[in-house]
Amino acid sequence: LRTAMAPPASGTQRAPLRFAHARSLRGHAGAVLGVRWTRDGTYCMSAGADRSVKLWNPARATDDATGALLIKSYSGPHSKEVLSVAIADDAARFASCGGDPTAFVWDVATGRVLKRLEGHAARVNAVAFCAMSHAVLATASYDSTVKLWDLRDAKTRASLQTLDDFKDSVTSLAIASSSEDGTASSKKSSSSGGGGGPKTRHEWALVAGSVDGTCRTYDLRRGLVTCDEVGEPVTSVALSRDGACVALSCLDSAVRLLELGSGAMLNLYSGHTHQAYALESCFSHDDALVASGSEDGRVVAWRLVEADVAAELPNAATLHGGRATASIAWHPADARVLVAGYDGTVSYWVPSRRATSSGEDSLRGTPVGVPTVPRPPPS
Repeated sequence: LRTAMAPPASGTQRAPLRFAHARSLRGHAGAVLGVRWTRDGTYCMSAGADRSVKLWNPARATDDATGALLIKSYSGPHSKEVLSVAIADDAARFASCGGDPTAFVWDVATGRVLKRLEGHAARVNAVAFCAMSHAVLATASYDSTVKLWDLRDAKTRASLQTLDDFKDSVTSLAIASSSEDGTASSKKSSSSGGGGGPKTRHEWALVAGSVDGTCRTYDLRRGLVTCDEVGEPVTSVALSRDGACVALSCLDSAVRLLELGSGAMLNLYSGHTHQAYALESCFSHDDALVASGSEDGRVVAWRLVEADVAAELPNAATLHGGRATASIAWHPADARVLVAGYDGTVSYWVPSRRATSSGEDSLRGTPVGVPTVPRPPPS
């Protein structure tokens, strides 16, 4: 058991970064509760209260009401809202979870359900692929457990293992991993992907956040668990791209930055509103920024070290009708951002010099090294 200590004082403030709204993705009939990039950053998936998952190319504008190229819609097996998705690294499969106590693994191309994962006693809040070739899926539930499932055997219905150390709802998951060359990397609870080309990765830790005010890290190689207490309900865990730090979204309107290895609290970010809903935070593509949605529709990004506001997406609250911005996904290779809102849209943001009037985003000349049923409140 480790208790996070107070963060150091923030440094000197610098000029803010600037973003522009490129377009909004419209297609869900109700709140959009989750959004994730594919690993290569070409496509994205959104999860909605309308019990569907949608596959998009957000960089392709369209003249119809959707605003961007809607490639495919997946629906049918979910009887309640879809809270989150995880996309396999090869983008051939994805997993979805939501208000029903069942998670599903899908074939992206055909839309066929490959596996139904039944065993939780309540809604499933998060899913994450792990292990070599994504042969295992982790699910986190309101029933205060995390379950691991073998995806290789189509006939096996029981989970491989149940982690029941939690005292309340488990809200989020992330997988810390290392590649063959020893470089650390990470995947979020619904795989936001990472930069660079594909590598063979060997997952070593599962990180889970809970309403019981803890972040637990399970060392999958050594069979060890560590518990970091932060004293506030945790609605989201996000690992830095280098796998060294974890950002915890907490219900006291703060995002806490912890060192994954030691549990030391490195920083605290505030200025957004987060008191009732299951909001997310994430790291930028280069780990220079930490970003979060807000219950008033804003999106704020802080500098990792200084903890000052580096950017606030302009008019995001207006675009999302003052509704909570529940999910945020930063592009794995550059400064593009997707924001899912309770207003039923996903807003797509680019650095201000990158916004163009054409249907495609201009990626030239922009430095990338710088940085409706509401989703049930966690209880």
